[in-house]
Amino acid sequence: MNGFDTLTIKNVEELTHSSRRVEFTIPDKIISKFKFQPGQYITLRKQFDNREERRSYSICSSSNEPIAIGVKRVEGGLFSNYIFNELKPGMSLDVMSPNGRFIQKDEKKFLMVAAGSGITPIMSIISSNLKYNPLSSFTLIYGNKTTDNIMFQKELENLKDTFLEKLNVIHILSKEFQDVDVLNGRIDENKIKLLLSRKVIDLDVDGAFICGPNSMINNIRNVLLQEGFEKGKIHSEKFYHGSQPISKPKIKSESVFKFKANIEIILDGLRKKFIFENENSNIVDAAQSNGIDVPFSCKGGMCCTCRCKITKGEVTMNANYSLEDWEINSGFVLACQAVPKSKEVILDFDAS
Repeated sequence: MNGFDTLTIKNVEELTHSSRRVEFTIPDKIISKFKFQPGQYITLRKQFDNREERRSYSICSSSNEPIAIGVKRVEGGLFSNYIFNELKPGMSLDVMSPNGRFIQKDEKKFLMVAAGSGITPIMSIISSNLKYNPLSSFTLIYGNKTTDNIMFQKELENLKDTFLEKLNVIHILSKEFQDVDVLNGRIDENKIKLLLSRKVIDLDVDGAFICGPNSMINNIRNVLLQEGFEKGKIHSEKFYHGSQPISKPKIKSESVFKFKANIEIILDGLRKKFIFENENSNIVDAAQSNGIDVPFSCKGGMCCTCRCKITKGEVTMNANYSLEDWEINSGFVLACQAVPKSKEVILDFDAS
């Protein structure tokens, strides 16, 4: 099970006026622990005024290169503003080893769609494949407000120059006029349909990877399904900025009657027990209040870090943005969203 290690900051680089690239130094003795698959994220942990905060940031670096993340400044964001205003090379942060399921299987021909900082995990997938998989090719649709907001602009240009026939980048700008009308506006259903009808893009690809706001993901998924694209070939990663999601979740309890319950968790082969009290919001909070550290990151039902399997009892989830239907049917839940419905509950964090 993932734990935290203290890593030193190697470099902090400005990408745009509102985004940074942060690179870490990984000691040799734990380098295997930080091997990652392109598209994954790491979770950072820090104390702010004696309160622990965690944030997940996608890895932007290519595989076989040191871990680096892309960070977009969030207005009022505690962690992102710390990174922008205070974090310097030589300082350190607690970092959880890589996690996440926004990863490729055996695809070779890709359609990638990103908005804003959603380019971060997609950048890792594109650069890794172009450098190490000679059979890969990409069409990237990338939405931003203006040219100045484009993260990894130089890197994309360099990749495009190096891999002329393998990378096609289509920039869509919402607040800066471009001569070609189809390149203006936002990435929505109409935009994708227009790009398809004008043959700017096609769906002769092995997989579609989409990263951005929930509304954009849903719009693009709808178009792809309408065009006959296989559901299993669509992969998505939603934005998460450290606050509760505001869009409608897949699962929502109208009202949850909370009561005391005996909770047992299985983690790293060990069993730990605690009481879920009426005032606890969810099982992660209950575990923490009892001094038990269970894996979690976003606490918004988005990242799946707290995924576990019910082996006894029942729970209800307040929200779910990441578990697939088969996982729910198999008894998996998100502990950060789970509230007990029975007096005894056993959750296995080691289950896969």
